[in-house]
Parts: sequence; C-alpha cells; structure tokens
Amino acid sequence: MKKVYAVAHTHWDFEWYFSRQEARVQFIFHMDDVFKALAENKLEYYMLDGQMAIVDDYLKTCPEKRATLEKYVKAGRLFVGPWYTQIDEMVTSGESAVRNLRLGLKASRKLGKSTKVGYLPDSFGQSKDMPKIYNGFGIKDAVFWRGLPADQKVRYFYWTSEDGSKVLTANIKNGYYAGVDLVEKDNFKELMQNISTDTDVEDLVLPIGGDQRAVDFNLKKRLKLANRELAGEYEIIESNYPEYFKALEQSSVLPELSGEFIDPSVSKIHRGIYSSRYDLKQIYDELEQLMIYQVEPLSAISHQQGMEVKQGLIDEIWQIIAKGQAHDSSGGSNSDKTNRDIYNRAVEAQQLARSLKDYLLRKLSVSVKNGDDLFLWNPLPMSVDEVRELEVSTTTPSFEIISQDGKIDFDLIEQKQCNAATLRRNPAEMDNEYYYVSRIAMRVQIKATDWTSFRIKEGTAGKEILATSVTNEIQNEKYQIEFENGQLNITDKLNHCTYTNALSFEDGGDEGDTYDYSPAYKDWIINLGFANATITTKVGKQTQIMLLEGTWHVPYDLQERAAKKSNGAITYRIKLQLDQGGDLIKFKMNVNNQILDHRLRLVMNTGVKAQNTFADTQFGVAQRPVIDPKMDNWQAIGYREEPTALRPMLHFANVHDRENSFSFITAGMREFQAIGDQFDKLAVTLFRGVGFLGRPDLKRRPGDASGLVMKSVATPDSQLMGEQSFQGAIVITHDWDPRQLQCMHLQVSQSGLYYQRQVINRFTTPLQYFAVNELANEVKHRPIVKINNLKVTLSSFQTSVDQTGYELRLHNPTQQTVANPGNLQFTQNVNVSLMDLKGEVQQTVANAVKNYSLPKFKPGEIRTMGLFPIGEIIGGD
Repeated sequence: MKKVYAVAHTHWDFEWYFSRQEARVQFIFHMDDVFKALAENKLEYYMLDGQMAIVDDYLKTCPEKRATLEKYVKAGRLFVGPWYTQIDEMVTSGESAVRNLRLGLKASRKLGKSTKVGYLPDSFGQSKDMPKIYNGFGIKDAVFWRGLPADQKVRYFYWTSEDGSKVLTANIKNGYYAGVDLVEKDNFKELMQNISTDTDVEDLVLPIGGDQRAVDFNLKKRLKLANRELAGEYEIIESNYPEYFKALEQSSVLPELSGEFIDPSVSKIHRGIYSSRYDLKQIYDELEQLMIYQVEPLSAISHQQGMEVKQGLIDEIWQIIAKGQAHDSSGGSNSDKTNRDIYNRAVEAQQLARSLKDYLLRKLSVSVKNGDDLFLWNPLPMSVDEVRELEVSTTTPSFEIISQDGKIDFDLIEQKQCNAATLRRNPAEMDNEYYYVSRIAMRVQIKATDWTSFRIKEGTAGKEILATSVTNEIQNEKYQIEFENGQLNITDKLNHCTYTNALSFEDGGDEGDTYDYSPAYKDWIINLGFANATITTKVGKQTQIMLLEGTWHVPYDLQERAAKKSNGAITYRIKLQLDQGGDLIKFKMNVNNQILDHRLRLVMNTGVKAQNTFADTQFGVAQRPVIDPKMDNWQAIGYREEPTALRPMLHFANVHDRENSFSFITAGMREFQAIGDQFDKLAVTLFRGVGFLGRPDLKRRPGDASGLVMKSVATPDSQLMGEQSFQGAIVITHDWDPRQLQCMHLQVSQSGLYYQRQVINRFTTPLQYFAVNELANEVKHRPIVKINNLKVTLSSFQTSVDQTGYELRLHNPTQQTVANPGNLQFTQNVNVSLMDLKGEVQQTVANAVKNYSLPKFKPGEIRTMGLFPIGEIIGGD
C-alpha cells in the first residue's frame, strides 16, 4: 500500500496582477484562519510558502501576533522559510540567491525554526547550481514544479551538481495545487493515479493549496472520506515536507539527475520572460553589482580603517532587492501598478546603496592626510591596472594631475562650465563663481583592497578637450573598429581576424505578453544598419570613442508591420569605446522608443558556426544547444510552449569554436540567442515592448493565456515607450575562458569608485552638501588581502557575519579541476577558516599566516573563506 503525505499550504505570490499592498490585506485575514485552524486542530500542519517576506510584512502590521506565530513555529506545526522571497532562478545571480537565503533563514530562526527544505514551487526553470547552493546552507531536500522534462519519467530523485552536492528532490509534476482536487472533487482514485505516474516509490507527496487559497478547514473530513474509498491501495496522511523527506530517503529506487531544468513539456517555462520589462531587470542588475562589488567590499575596507559596518542598512537594501527578485516580480509578469511599485522600491534601494557608497568614499578619503585631493579606491582583493573615467571639479579650465612620481597623462573627454554663485532673480546681480566639471580618462594602478591618490594642480597648461577626429576608425592594442559603407567592421589585431558587419540590429514584431515573447502572426523582421548614421570619433592617448547617431524607420504597431509600412521611428545613439591596453569593446546605447509591440536585438556577427551557446549561471556555466531537440515536433508531443532557443544569462553570453571565442558581457540584458543560417550570429535582446499581462493563442504558446485565463489585463507601461539605455561589452579572444569573462565583468562593475576633496562643487553627490568629520585615526594604506595568480572566480568580499573578520567567496565556473587556483597574501597575521554559505565557520585551515595557497578546486566548487586578522596591523604609508 502506498502512503501519500498531504501537505497543507498556500502559494502566496508576493505581488502579481495585484499589488503587494493589496495582497497584504488579504494575508492579514488569511493568517486569522491559519491560527484558527491550528488552534482548533482542524489542521495539524501548515506551510507558509517557504518565504519570509510575506511574514515580515504581516508582523509589521500585526506585531501583537508574533507570540502566536512563534508558538506554532516552535511546535513544528507552522512552517516558515528558508527563503526571503521565491526567486526566479534563471535571472537572479548567485550572490543574490545567497543573500536571499541568509535573510530568510535569519528571519525564520527569529520565530523559532526554519524549514530546511529548498522550496521553489513556481520558479520559471531550475538552475543547475541549486543543489550546491542548498548544500551550502545545510539544506538536503528540495521541492520544485516547473522545468523537468516529461521524458525523464521521474518524480523523486537526487539532484546533483558537478561538485558532488546533491539534494533529495520532489518534483511536484502536477503542480503545487494538485491536491485541491482532494478537497473539491470526489475523484480520489483518479487523483492517486495521476500522482503515482513516473515513479516506483511507495511514499508520495500531495500538496494541498494554491494561489492565495483560503484555508481548507474540512481537510480532515476529506481525508477520511478519501481513505475509506482508497482502503488497501493508498493511505493519505496529514503531514509536512520535512516528515515526508524522512520517509522518502528510505527508498532504494531513487535515480540521480543533474543539470538545469528548463523544459516546457509538463508546464510553461516562459523562456520569453527573460526580456520582459527590461527597465526592471536593468535597475535590479545595477543594484546587485553596486552591492556585491562596491558597497559590501567598501564596507570591509572601512571596517579595516576603524568604521562600523552598517549591516542593518545593508540588509535593508538586500531585502528590497530580494522582493524585486521574486519570480513574478523579477519576470515582470504583473500589472502596471504592481510594476511601478517594484520599480519605485528599486529606486529607494538605489538611493540607499549609492548614498552608502558615496558616504564611505568620502569619509575614507577625507581622513587621508597626505596633502592629495583626488582618491581612487579598489575594494576588491585583486590589483587594478586599467583606464578609468572620472569627473573632477576645478576653478580653472586648465589643470594637471600630479602623483608622487610626477604628472599623470590623461584625456579630457568633455568639460562644462558651472556657477557656484548664490542665485538671484536678476542674473546681473549674481557674483559669479565659475568652476569647471571635467570628465577625464586616466590609467590607474591600485593595489588590492587599497587606494591611490593624486594632487590636482590648477591654472597650468592643461589638456585640450578631445577633438572630433577626421578618421572613421578607432583602435587600441587589441581591436580596430572601422565604419565603412554604412557598416561596422571589427578587427581582432592579436588574432588577425576581421569581422565584417560585426554589429547590427534587428527589429521584429512581438505579439506576445509579459510572460513570453511571441512573433507576430504577420511579422516583418527588419535588419537595421547605419546607412544614414552620423559618425563621430574622438581619439586620445587613454581612450578612443566612436559615436553613431541616427533614426531607424520601422512599423509603428502590429497593423503597420502586417502591411509592411514604416511610419514609426526609433532614434538611437551608440557609443563604442576602446581603452588603452583594454580587452573590452565597451558598448553603450540610448534609444527613444516610440513604437509598439516589437523586439529590438543587437546582432553580432561572430564568425563561429555554433552548435551550442554558453552563459553563466549562479556559480557555473550552462551549455545549451542552438536548437532545442524537440523544436520540430513540440506541439505533436504536447509541449506547453514552443521550446525556442531563447536563453538566459546573468553576466555573459558566449559562442566559441577551436579558433575563436566571441562574448557579450551584459549590464541588465538577460536574453540571447544564436541565430543565422549557420548560427554564426549572437543576438542579444535589448528590450521588447508588449501591452498585455497575458494573451491567449500565441504562436509560441497556443491555448489559454498565461496568468489570468479569463481576464485581459492591459499593461501599456510594458511597451517601454520613451528613453531606454543599454550597456555592456564585447570580448573577442582565441580561447574560451569563463573565469576570464567573469573577471572582465568585475572590471566593468568598478566605475565611480573615487572621491575628490574640494569645496567649490557642493553637488558632486547628494550627500556632498552635508558636512562630515574625519575619522579619529588617519586612513593609511592597510590592504586586507590580495589574491595572486587567481585561476578561479571572485564571487564576493565582505565583512564576516560577526564583524571580527572578512568573508571571501570564490568559485570554479568550469567543469575541470583547478589544481593551482591561486594564493592569498596578507599584510598581517591572519587565521583562515572554511565557512558555509551562511557565513558560519566550519573548519580552521591555517593559523597566523601571511600567505595561504588555495587548495585545488573541484569542478563547479563554491568555497567561502573566513579571514580573521590577529595582532597589529603591518604596513602603512
């Protein structure tokens, strides 16, 4: 006889077509029913959807209910955590996932106990890295629904990662709402047969709940009725996931599966959601990079210099980010009012994060007493030698930058005159105090977790602003970019390879919705070049810039597209930049979108006849075919949507062969595809505009609309009319090296890490207006750690949880063992420990050392190290 574990739960979307505020009202009353059902023993157990954000909101509104919550959580009857929000795994970075679980575990432990089950029942695909993320938090069991291919013929299995991590997994193939039939219908035998397919195990799980579903007070009565009818074949018991997994792990018939699960055969996976609501993805990407690669490591440096780390503020920002990375919120498959709320929260977090960064840069810089006035910071544990752009304010248009070794060469990119005079209604009465804000590019070398400084000497023979060049090309040691006959050609000078028509754009119709891209029924795809573009080049010693400006004429809407008319217009401005000694072709673009229902893609002519594409995952790399194997017969075999080869990326997308590797490093764009007759073009979706939350009968997704099947919800905001900006970089190399690409992504995340000590310009940052005291102790050169010869990837660097040291996380993104991953160098004696992803010390591996050679990294391994300084600081000016 098979035993079925019935798990009462609710799936509570943080926000969706309704706003967070509206859902909060419902949840307050929902919790009254939960407490009533538990108090009256109408339910033995209840699960609050594995996420703490909804509980946090509840306790802010009903703090008097905390004791009741704690009582049932501690009694093992009410299950909370481990997540803060249920992330969308395909577009949320590894460090964000780590912060999310930390927040969720911390909040749920405060209530007495956290559910140690990796519970993501509705994410639009499952990342290959989740087993190792879960194991890093001591989580050994997992539940998910979407993405597992039907032809796997499995429900319960061990899900493994390449590093050896594994989690016992229940795939709720019939959905988290499958058990609703037990409560609402009498087809008990049919229900049992449905949940018994594709498995030989004797212990089955049946989730009983649904989207914002009310508590089922009659569950015990329905269980008795079902058990009478099923006697001798099945026994259904009221239970919970931890108890279920204790039973399941006794099974001897569990297979092992590995990799990501993004197949739409059993449920919709929404592969077109990676490009929905680009404005949200852009701002949340900026927040991720700002926090991980600037604010947190800068806080570590400030801690080393005697400042207190404002962890409460950092956690508050991460909570806002986590709320924006819930699966519906991140996907953008929401109403316009909801998405405005998501965006506005991101703006709030952005202001907090930028202000924290600005304060730290200023406080540290003004506490240096060496007579310099321009300070550049490197908060990461690797040294810097690169061209950086910065703005300086001076009272004269001419100036020099002086180091201890003499004058520093720089390019003056642009300069504007400003006035610091007190305002008057009559401008003639103003006592003008002119000053100049200059954008410059200069090469800097900064030691790891350290700073460098310069003196600005005004009124001397300065630089001329970079003049427009008469040439239509720019170049550095690595690349030459030439504009010829209306197209862009790129030459890789090191590999002696020229890519003709290397960059162009493609505009096509989008008759999809906020869940999915879908081509128009009467589509017209237009290849957009630069035949009528205005080109400007500026050539300096440190940097060279090419600007392309123009207008593309395209169909205004789907009706015009069907008629092949082009009465709509997109104006564009594209900036390509090559820095001295740089490996990147920096790409920036602005468009003014004034057309509807379309998709705009950047198309790169790679020269690689790709069979697979490659992109980073949270802590690894995914290899995916350029054509899904089921593409030809997906409808015949019952797929829920076309398995198009649209692919997600976090930081980079790549195609390569034995001779060439062509990559795009992204700053917010999340979707790409290999296209062309020979799949030799890499297309990155810049954005797409659609006007509905859900539409029925799409070309890519026939049948019911996603989301709300009975109501059409217009979302004009998701057309993304108006100004949009995009940023990234192109990298062409001989060899495919994901570690190198992640390093380059780190490089592009380091802009704005400088401070100028001056009094004329009070508006360099919003905080510049406020006064600030120097630190009690002078800021000197006190680097924390330097990584030498790094052969794996830096993931994060921050203070330890207990604030007594520092936490350094590295990972190996490759499928190969790295025998000599690098060496850690310290300026003082340090104890080195191994930590889990919670930030808790597991083992001390070195005591009182100034050098530590990293042991080999397994394929895909994540390693977190605690660095705990002891003794006096060694070093100084």
